[in-house]
Amino acid sequence: IGFEQEITYISGDVTQDGLVNVLDIVLLVNWILSGTTLTDLEITIADMTDDGMVNVLDIAALVNIILS
Repeated sequence: IGFEQEITYISGDVTQDGLVNVLDIVLLVNWILSGTTLTDLEITIADMTDDGMVNVLDIAALVNIILS
């Protein structure tokens, strides 16, 4: 018997701790600067601009969400 686990996430919650805050920005910056290869789920969570890429534009969008 196979069980499928539904993966839920909050867009922008890069740390996947249930909160969108400055820690998510820090991790996102680290990913981008280090050239880390991201999983499909991490890309989905971090791609704030929905353009299929994780880059500085996603950082800007995440900052705007946190500050608003």
